[in-house]
Amino acid sequence: MPPYLPGRHFTVRPVRRSRDNQQEVIADPHCHTLSSDGMVTPAQLVDAAVTARLDLIAVTDHDTMASVKETQERGSAAGLTVVAGQEITSRWPAQTHMLAWFLEKPIKRGMSLEDTVAAIHDQGALAIVPHPFMPVYFGSIQPDMLRRLLDKHQVDGIEMVFTVPIGARRRRQLDQFYARNRERLGAAIGASDCHFGSHDIASAVTRYQGDFQTAVRTRATDPERLRHAGRLPTATALRQQWRALVDLPFRRMRGQI
Repeated sequence: MPPYLPGRHFTVRPVRRSRDNQQEVIADPHCHTLSSDGMVTPAQLVDAAVTARLDLIAVTDHDTMASVKETQERGSAAGLTVVAGQEITSRWPAQTHMLAWFLEKPIKRGMSLEDTVAAIHDQGALAIVPHPFMPVYFGSIQPDMLRRLLDKHQVDGIEMVFTVPIGARRRRQLDQFYARNRERLGAAIGASDCHFGSHDIASAVTRYQGDFQTAVRTRATDPERLRHAGRLPTATALRQQWRALVDLPFRRMRGQI
């Protein structure tokens, strides 16, 4: 598979599913459930992934792995590979997110970014930068923060194709940053950040051959935007925002996550 090239991420093509001679395998490795701020159960997430003809997903709920086991069991029964993951929140003021794949146990939230990446690697797991350079004050790593992180730790991948619009200027900045720092940033990843199951799953994906973990470690991945999910009903979107901005923080405060 050719290396990722900036500028290819806006092509929208239908999913191709061919495994002859180790042909492309298709993953959506950033998915949420009701255990954090997603709007679907593990069963609904697996059903959506199977319907979308995905080969692999990663369950990456915020600061918890509560849905991983059930999703893996349901995925195995349906012929879907489910990676054990988590989206970890670093400490204030940044509250920056970091994805972890192939975890054995949860990573605690509230550490520095550097300590978060170190804790992921201590488990032999993969540290992936999600939705970088978004124009927000929390959740998304910014260029200077990422430079400081890379001075201390290499990461294993970075989402280069994702569903949040970041604007042309920030897109150019991200492409240029990746081109200059590819050895320390690792694999180029595509992922939907799925919160709504069939509505948004497989909006962005990672194509690869063979074993997913090996493909990421060897940077043999090809991120791609497959489709645009369209507008959600207003009530559904508002319920998800309430879960993310009100319910999830309160569950953290009560020690439930």
